Amino acid sequence: MYYIGVCRYFATGEGVTIYVVSGSEEAIREAIPEFYLQGLTLLTPTDWLKAGEGECTNEYYQSDAEVLKVYLPMLWKQIEEVALGRGCYPDFFMKYHFNYS
Repeated sequence: MYYIGVCRYFATGEGVTIYVVSGSEEAIREAIPEFYLQGLTLLTPTDWLKAGEGECTNEYYQSDAEVLKVYLPMLWKQIEEVALGRGCYPDFFMKYHFNYS
């Protein structure tokens, strides 16, 4: 099955690290370092679309969907297309780190 996984890690003094990976569950778990996996949100494109529209009760999923919309609008558009049965499955890996301290 095809998933998109999002991990967000916040640490005082260390900043923010965000991983976004697509593929099978196994491939996603292999691509993200084990330390970050405890914060993994792993959803199908359809489930991401529901989270983005507020149609799920999990606030973490909704928050992660907002991260995708804000930081990766082109990927979000592809997620929408796949969820609606159009387009192709994107192959995606990203690690984004920033620190304001």
